Amino acid sequence: MTTINRRGALRAVGASVGALLVSNAVYAASKPVTRSVPNPDDPAMVDGVEAWKFAKIDPQSVADQAYNDYPVGHCMHTTFKAIVDHVADALETSDPLAARAMKAFPFHMFHYGSSGGDGLGSLCGSLNGAMAAINLFVSNDKVRKAITNELAIYYERTLLPVYEPDDAKNEPFPRTVANSVLCHVSSGKWCELAQVRSGSPERTERCSRLSADVAKKAAELLNLNMAALNSADLAPVVSLKRSEPTATCVKCHDKGGDTGDVIGKMTCGECHPEKTPDHHDRKE
Repeated sequence: MTTINRRGALRAVGASVGALLVSNAVYAASKPVTRSVPNPDDPAMVDGVEAWKFAKIDPQSVADQAYNDYPVGHCMHTTFKAIVDHVADALETSDPLAARAMKAFPFHMFHYGSSGGDGLGSLCGSLNGAMAAINLFVSNDKVRKAITNELAIYYERTLLPVYEPDDAKNEPFPRTVANSVLCHVSSGKWCELAQVRSGSPERTERCSRLSADVAKKAAELLNLNMAALNSADLAPVVSLKRSEPTATCVKCHDKGGDTGDVIGKMTCGECHPEKTPDHHDRKE
């Protein structure tokens, strides 16, 4: 009968483990290397650019979906999904694989945007969702910024909401000019005019209609730029200019200005009336 002491046993085990590790290393080296990288053949991607395929969409139909789907995930979710769903539908015949990829998007990720970011009252979710959709379909930074800025100015300076659902029966509905892209300013101003609480069904109806307006405007702007997706020609988009005194404030205070102490282009006077050019240089 053969016996083995403790030291011999350890040597035997060590040799076996070493042989196993070498064997595994050789096997691993012979296998194809698999890396977790983006699929270059993503059917929704536009070749050579960081954007998804786009097709002309019907802005009114986008608005209708945004309004009707508002209860599902609220403002950010409904504007983004309405735009992407309609692009997918428009591609269904010409590019069914791209359409399928768009339909599989994890739309639930945009639920956080309601009420300015889970109730924080920051950037309006309807704008946030529409801007996300614009960024999905436009890769040129200059063009994208032109579109999103146009959309923001429209939101700030237009008497909204304009959208009327089919069952509205032409009843008058309160409208305001937000003069801000912030949820708490925009919705607060509307609640004050309508004399309702922020948790009221009237305010919910207002935001449903507002989401429809923003989604429709974003769809119109994307349609205008479809032929110039990566072009520097911004003529089809840029038509709205920032109001005074905001344009003057931005020249000085935004990045690159003489003061350069602020990042922002939203309407200044709504929150800082005392710092407009007519007031902030005054000596007491």
